[in-house]
Formats: sequence, C-alpha cells, structure tokens
Amino acid sequence: MKILMVASFGGHFIQLKRLYEQLKSEAGSSPATFEFAVTEKNINVDGKKALYFANVHRESGIRKMLSTLLKVFRLLQETRPDVVISTGALPGLIVCFAAKLKGKKVIWLDSMANYQKMSFSGNIAKFFCDVCLTQWEHLAANDNRVSYWGKVL
Repeated sequence: MKILMVASFGGHFIQLKRLYEQLKSEAGSSPATFEFAVTEKNINVDGKKALYFANVHRESGIRKMLSTLLKVFRLLQETRPDVVISTGALPGLIVCFAAKLKGKKVIWLDSMANYQKMSFSGNIAKFFCDVCLTQWEHLAANDNRVSYWGKVL
C-alpha cells in the first residue's frame, strides 16, 4: 500500500510527521510505503525528499487555486498513492479533493489547534473524505461525519 501524506508546512506538517512515526511503527514489516508532499521546498523525511506543491489560502484567488489543483493532479499521477492522509490546511484539502476525484481513499485529520470547532477546511473535508477525524472528542460528538480516534501529540 502506498500512502501519500500531505500538509501545509509548519504545525500541520509537524503533526503529520508525528502521525507518520506512529503509522510506520504500526506497519512494522507490512509492505506499506510512505511519500510526503508539503508546501515548502527542500524538505526531507527519513532522508527522502518530500514533494513540493504550492501553498494557497482563502484569499489566493480562484486562478491560483485552480492552477494548484492542476499541479496536484500531476503530483497524484506521479505518485499513484492508494491512500492520501492530510493534517490540513487548504492546500491539503485540495490534494484530498483531487485524490477523491481519482478514486483514492482519503483520510483527513483536523489540526490539534482546532479545539473549539472544526477548521474551515475540515468542515469541507467531512463531506467527501472517507474518514474525517478530529483530535478533540467533543467535536466528534456534535457531528456524525467526524470521528475521534485519539490525539497526535
């Protein structure tokens, strides 16, 4: 199984790397492989260069978002993941959306920072991701499209 792990750089990426360490130890000797895509250039994880894709935000404008979406489709064609996992922000949401359109399994893990309500992107992700997770139990209790499986500390 090939897993593409996606996040914006910063706190989202830190949480993604923590999740990766947990998944890697759980996978043990299974044939799972991991690849990373992040919104910062020249990032390495376990000695392997992460793929770069553009950072966008709500004020980026539709043209930049569509351009990013097209580049993300190329990134997915290049990596051919079975599963995409994202810890967020809007760039990760765009990758998840494109992956879902290509028939991939998609997992969204909302950021630990969002303890009062789901993030803007998480509120969109819950409508199309196969699994949408929050790291706060009370947020999952309020929405049947969101689950709580624990925290990535």
